[in-house]
Amino acid sequence: MNNTLDTGAVTTVSGMIGGIVKAVSVKPVMMAIPFGSLANVMVYAAASAGVGYVVKKVLDKLSAKISEKCDQFKSQDDE
Repeated sequence: MNNTLDTGAVTTVSGMIGGIVKAVSVKPVMMAIPFGSLANVMVYAAASAGVGYVVKKVLDKLSAKISEKCDQFKSQDDE
C-alpha cells in the first residue's frame, strides 16, 4: 500500500473508533440509548466513511485525468 492509502485508512478507522469511544464513555446517555440504536449509528458511520472514501478516490482520479488532459493541450500549444 502507498502512503496516501495508509493515511486515508488510518484516518477513517481512528475517526470511527474515536466517535464510538466518545459515545460509550458518556454513561448517563448510554443508559438511555438501546444497543440496537447504537449498532445502527455504528453501521451508518462505517457506511458514511466508506462512501466518503470512495467519493474521494473517484474525485482524485477525475482530477488526475483532467490535469493530464490540460497538460496534453498545453504541450500541443507549445509545439
